[in-house]
Amino acid sequence: MKRSYIYQAGCWMLSLLCLLSCEQVDLNKGVTARKGLLNFSIAIPNQATEYPATVAGPYADGDTIYINVPSTEESPLDLKSLKPYASLDHNSTIQPALGGTMDFSSPLTIRVTDGAGAVARYVVKVVPSLPKTVFSKLWFKTSDVLGIKRTNISGLAVAGEYLLVADFNGGNTTVDDGIRVLNKNTGELVKSIAPPTTFCMQVNSDDAGHFIVNRYNVYSAGFVVYYYDDIDSAPKQILNYTAAAGCPVNLGRKVSVIGNLKSGKAFIYATTNGNNSIHYWEFEDGVALKNEPTIIRYAGAEAWTFAAVQRKSLDPLSDHYFTYCNYNTSDPNLTQGSRFVSFTPDMEVTAMATRNHYYKILGFNTFKVQGEEFTAMLSQGYYAWDATHLKVFETNDPSRFNLVPGGAGYSDFMLFESEAYGGTNYNRSGDIVADVRGNEVYFYATMATNAASTSGVMVYKMKYNK
Repeated sequence: MKRSYIYQAGCWMLSLLCLLSCEQVDLNKGVTARKGLLNFSIAIPNQATEYPATVAGPYADGDTIYINVPSTEESPLDLKSLKPYASLDHNSTIQPALGGTMDFSSPLTIRVTDGAGAVARYVVKVVPSLPKTVFSKLWFKTSDVLGIKRTNISGLAVAGEYLLVADFNGGNTTVDDGIRVLNKNTGELVKSIAPPTTFCMQVNSDDAGHFIVNRYNVYSAGFVVYYYDDIDSAPKQILNYTAAAGCPVNLGRKVSVIGNLKSGKAFIYATTNGNNSIHYWEFEDGVALKNEPTIIRYAGAEAWTFAAVQRKSLDPLSDHYFTYCNYNTSDPNLTQGSRFVSFTPDMEVTAMATRNHYYKILGFNTFKVQGEEFTAMLSQGYYAWDATHLKVFETNDPSRFNLVPGGAGYSDFMLFESEAYGGTNYNRSGDIVADVRGNEVYFYATMATNAASTSGVMVYKMKYNK
């Protein structure tokens, strides 16, 4: 009897093993066990970016895989010379073998054999497409070519058809010590405007094409703002915040404007060095609601070396974009330097990963094109003689600020970096403005150096293809 039970148990175990063996064969035939082709992408020779398929894998036998690759009139895509990349499941092979460049002027049929020997066929079609943004360099002109005498350019602005460049010279007030009015398309000198007072620092335009010039608070001169209707009008003083009234030293080193300073609501912002406060004034029809500023204390930073701020909108509860720099003359590990953040009225801060810019952010400008938001940034390395670059980011979603080079989706966040510009910039000066013209944006940025051969203005264009 005992032997009978042992015999029955043995038969039962054998049957179970056979059943499991049959189940395993069925599983091996399932799609989830062997996927074959997982993903497919294309790269343009000598470029690092890989363009993935419009639909991610894995794919079914017989699928057509579409891949959009950027192509423009200026630089049409060569379909006959593209680099393909495939991601395959374990023990899978692909035919034809992928190596070097291949011809995609006609759809390419590929065969993938999985680890079990099953063969699937796919068709790959590369579709030339307009990229979302296209960048091009228009010109860089040095200070001596532009007629700018002070190479340490402190600011610039676009007002209508003109590019206004600050060429102030301390206590001098002659026409040769003020604003250079240039043709914004060619850089040709149109005229010069004498400064409205001594110790002027920046020139800024409002949203309606008017512009202001400010004096900064040095030698107890106070922070004073002068308004101009256009390049032919006389200056009108619209703000005088005196040292006696509490104006901090050097307030007005960086200034920004939003709104219309002639009609309706507008704001003027100013920062200085040696504290962590942002000062701003609200205007209605060109008149300040009060002479004393509203002060935002940015407690998340120590007293900074320099800072710049931009209000996002005229809404009373608007967010702000803000950059500050703690420049440490002994910072071998580059742990300090500039930070770029977005903050809400409740001081909820979203910070950009510092790997996205160099040690110093000299200036920035956030703007919109057809409802999409972008930020242009002028950034330089740690040393005064380090290279300076223009960078452009898509900043619709601040949650993407933490993306870093090499990460997924980074190419849709950091859109452009210019060539390197050299020169020595001991004063850490720099300014950038974005001039939006329909679906095109023109970036004007300063090179503020100690030599006429390296200082000047660079101009780039971004074309937006929605």
